[in-house]
Amino acid sequence: MNEKENNMKERNKKEKLKSFWKNYKKNWVWVSIGYCICNTFTLWLLFFIGIIDLILALFFTIFFPLMISIAYYGRKSIHQRIFSKIMLVGCGGFGFGGIMWFIIGYVLIQAPWAPLRILIGDAVLRGRILLLLLPTSCGIAAYVMYRIGKKRDWIPYNY
Repeated sequence: MNEKENNMKERNKKEKLKSFWKNYKKNWVWVSIGYCICNTFTLWLLFFIGIIDLILALFFTIFFPLMISIAYYGRKSIHQRIFSKIMLVGCGGFGFGGIMWFIIGYVLIQAPWAPLRILIGDAVLRGRILLLLLPTSCGIAAYVMYRIGKKRDWIPYNY
């Protein structure tokens, strides 16, 4: 009898877990808050052990809850198209622009066989050109993301 009760309890636990993950769209905030708490605890533990420094621990302690609150506001907001536009153009443009900047900067400026490295011998000038490529590549990527968002009428994929 005791073994049957234990099996029933185990089945009930498994069913609760399955129903929780099936209803994840309703519970994503709680999962994110739990992740944030565990992440903060881990970061400060790593700081007190001496693996990471104080700036990094403070930055990620503030960054993760901020991103969770922005995501929560964006999903619950009545201005979802505006939020979607800001996220797609701003974050998408910066993300793809950074990747594009890294590739273009390496191929044109930093590689030993790069054409601008051969033409421009001064390292300071090459560094300034490399820094000027960052806003240019982010602007181009933001424009591409704007055109993509405009084409799909700023509707997020999950709706």
